[in-house]
Amino acid sequence: MITIQHEDRQITAGIYGEFTLTDYRTFESEVLDTLRLKGRVDLLMDLRDMLSYTLAVAWEDIRFVRAHAHDFRRVAVIARDQFTVWVGWLTRLMSDADVRVFDDEASAREWLAEVTEPAAEDGFGTLISVAALEKAIEAGTVVVFDCRHDLMNKTIGGESYARSHLPGARFAHVDRDLAGPLTGKNGRHPLPDRDTFVAWLGRMGVSNGTQVVAYDSGGGMYAARMWWMLKHWLGHAKVAVLDGGWDAWVKTGHPVTADVPKPVPATFVPKSTNATVDTATILAHLGKGDMRIVDARAADRFRGENETMDPVGGHIPGAVNHFFRANLDAMGFFKTPAELRAGFAPALAGTKPEQIVHQCGSGITAAHNLFAMEVAGITGTKLYPGSWSEWCADPARPVEK
Repeated sequence: MITIQHEDRQITAGIYGEFTLTDYRTFESEVLDTLRLKGRVDLLMDLRDMLSYTLAVAWEDIRFVRAHAHDFRRVAVIARDQFTVWVGWLTRLMSDADVRVFDDEASAREWLAEVTEPAAEDGFGTLISVAALEKAIEAGTVVVFDCRHDLMNKTIGGESYARSHLPGARFAHVDRDLAGPLTGKNGRHPLPDRDTFVAWLGRMGVSNGTQVVAYDSGGGMYAARMWWMLKHWLGHAKVAVLDGGWDAWVKTGHPVTADVPKPVPATFVPKSTNATVDTATILAHLGKGDMRIVDARAADRFRGENETMDPVGGHIPGAVNHFFRANLDAMGFFKTPAELRAGFAPALAGTKPEQIVHQCGSGITAAHNLFAMEVAGITGTKLYPGSWSEWCADPARPVEK
C-alpha cells in the first residue's frame, strides 16, 4: 500500500505492508505529473512500515531512477532495517540527486527544507504552473504578458486579448512588440531595436526586479520567444512561461477579464549578452563540424516540401530537425526533463550545448526548442534570429533538401 502527499515542490510517499508493482505505478504517475508542472522536485520516501516488495518493483525502481536521474534535487529515505538502507544508497549510485538515508522523519524533513536552489518566490526562470501563477497574481508579485498570435492571422491575438485574458495581463504583439521592421533580407521576425524594446518593457511596468510570465495558446511557441528575448537577449533571469498556457488556465476554471491594466512605468536596464548567432557566423562554420544547427520546423518543411511560409524550401546544409511540438505532451504541457533529454538526444548526438544553434522559419519556434532544452537542463545553446526566412532571402546561400 502507498500514500502520496504533495507539498509544493516536495513529494512524500509512505509505504505500508507489501510494496507492489501496482503501488509503484501509482507512484510513477504522481511523480511524472509533478515533474511536468514543477520541474525538479524533492522526494521523501518513508519505508519504515514496508514489510516486503516484489522483484518486479525492484527492477521498475532501477528503470525509473535511471530514466529520471536528473529530475530530483534531493531524495530522503527513512528506513529501519539495514537492507532498506542499502537500497537507498543504491539509488544514490544511479541518480545525480543528493540522496540520504535517515532513521527519523524530523531529520529527513529538516534536510529537505535546506535551500540549495532559488526558491519559487526568488524567481521562476523556465516554467511556472497554473497554481503558482495564480498565487503570484493574487500576491501582485508578477507582470504577465499575453502573447497569443497566429502566423496566418496576425490580428487574432489582439482580438482574443480584447475579449478576455488573465487578470492584469498586458498584450505583447509578436509582430509589433517582439519583432522589428522588415527589410526583405532580415527574415520575417527580426529582433526589434534593443533600446525600443527596453523602453516598451519599461512602459509595461517591467523593472530589473520584476518577475515576468508569458503565455499563449500555441503550445508556448510565442511565449518562448518573449522568454528568450528577456532572459537571453537582455539578461533578465526572472521570466517564465506558463506551462499549458491559456488552455490550462481556463480549463481549470481560473478567472479571466476584459479589463486592460494601466501599468506603472518602470526602469529596465538590460545586461550585455552573447545569445545570438548571425548569418555570417553560420556560413563561416558550414562543413567544419564544430556547429550543430537544430531546425524547429515540421519535418516536411525541413525537407523542402509543403513550404507555405517562405519562397524557398529546404534547410541550411548540415542542419538536423527537431520539430518543436515534440517538446509537448498530449495535453499541451511540456514533457518532463528526462523525456525532453531523450527527445533531443538524436539532434545533440554528443554535441556540446555551446555548439548548438537553434533556428526555425523566423526565430519563433527556435526559441521553443532552446527553452525546452533549458527545462531539460541543457544550457548554453544559442539562437539564429533570422532563421530560414533570412537565410533563403539570398539565393547565393547554399540550400539542402
